[in-house]
Amino acid sequence: MSGETTRGGVTSGELRSGELRSGEATSDEAIRGGARKHLRAAYCMWGLGMAGYIFAVTCRSSFSAIATDAAVHLNASSAALSSFVYLQLCVYAVMQIPAGALLDRFGARKLIAAGCLSLALGQGMLAFAPGIAAAVTGRAIVGLGDSLIFIPVVRLAASWFPVRRLPLINQLTGQIGGVGQIISVYPFAGLLHVAGWRAAFLSLSGIGVLIAAMVRLGVRDEPYWTPARGAGASGALDTAPARASLWSGMRRGVAQVLRSAGTWCAFCVHGCTWFSANTLYLLWGVPFLETVEGVDYGTASGLLAFAMVMNVVWALTLGRFTSVHPVRGRAGAIVLSVTAQMVVWTIVLCAPGPMPVWFLVAFFAVLATGAPCANMALDYARETNAPQVMGTATGFSNTAGFIVSAIVLALIGVLLDAQGATTPALYTPHAMRLAMAVQYPFWIAGLVGFLVTVPRAWRLASRS
Repeated sequence: MSGETTRGGVTSGELRSGELRSGEATSDEAIRGGARKHLRAAYCMWGLGMAGYIFAVTCRSSFSAIATDAAVHLNASSAALSSFVYLQLCVYAVMQIPAGALLDRFGARKLIAAGCLSLALGQGMLAFAPGIAAAVTGRAIVGLGDSLIFIPVVRLAASWFPVRRLPLINQLTGQIGGVGQIISVYPFAGLLHVAGWRAAFLSLSGIGVLIAAMVRLGVRDEPYWTPARGAGASGALDTAPARASLWSGMRRGVAQVLRSAGTWCAFCVHGCTWFSANTLYLLWGVPFLETVEGVDYGTASGLLAFAMVMNVVWALTLGRFTSVHPVRGRAGAIVLSVTAQMVVWTIVLCAPGPMPVWFLVAFFAVLATGAPCANMALDYARETNAPQVMGTATGFSNTAGFIVSAIVLALIGVLLDAQGATTPALYTPHAMRLAMAVQYPFWIAGLVGFLVTVPRAWRLASRS
């Protein structure tokens, strides 16, 4: 598109809808006005996608805020309670690569809508679940729906926003989704305590159907000013259906991304930075704080909500820092985050008694660095893989934190049961501390893997 003027990520050739009419002050003003209009449209599309992602995080974390209620309602042991979230996370992780291939075939709009409907179905099953088996099935369906939303929202943003805005938008996508965890801690848990189990889960189911309808009717996979499918002046990625069959294309894409050291670097980053906070957000946060730290439910919920706010603060801070120092700054932030998490957990687990509230605030502030650092994994995947396999690379990298979270969640439940702490009434500080110590091997393995693979990832990125 030689000879065209670019302003705000939009070329003058894209303003062909009658915006440059006689009587307007200057063509430059019209171009800037068109750029603002396009940016508003981009935020509208992203906002609809984010509604689906916030809903997905709400459903994903709903068991954390009501872990004790769920154990009583379903008459579940500690290991059985872990299995709910464990199975959900396993389904999510297994579906990430297929979700990337489905995204290339069907587009973001259809996948986000389908994911919301699946979440709604899973929550509806939980509302009427007569026992553990039906509840576990419902959580598996929740995991399926959850797996279909995040990557499409990232792709939707990449299609609509100028390239220079994407690092910030991607960080905000991951962290604003944390609002869903606040919703699960306060409105959802509050509704369950006031109106009961069935009413709370049915309300989530109805909201999911509503968001699915909004996304299906309001979202466009590509900007209306894009002249053709594929990467254009706006920085949009190609979302056209693959010509090859879904499964053969998936196999080729997986083989290609697994050959990249950058993919494995991203996998290690995602696997070691985020799982600890995720373990507390999804299930064990409230039981751990009530049992080990002796705080009441209100304080425990407040600490979890504070961590959600700190996720956004750290995302903005680290996003700005790593944009200025994209190589050493990013690696330093990851190493510092993992090291700090191990230090504060060691203090908490080795303390003879409950910690003061100010330290618990600092504890959650440190854990909150994990989610923004985990999003840096997507940067490594993007910078070291070809555009045509970006969905597969992102999906594979995004599995790591969920796989590790699922394993840790399950091991905590197993270790609690092995110590006789099979129900919330039997939880003890010693049993909970011993169970939480299972996290250390995963931090160490992930950090070593990152330090081994990051030099090759740097070289790949510098050649791209």
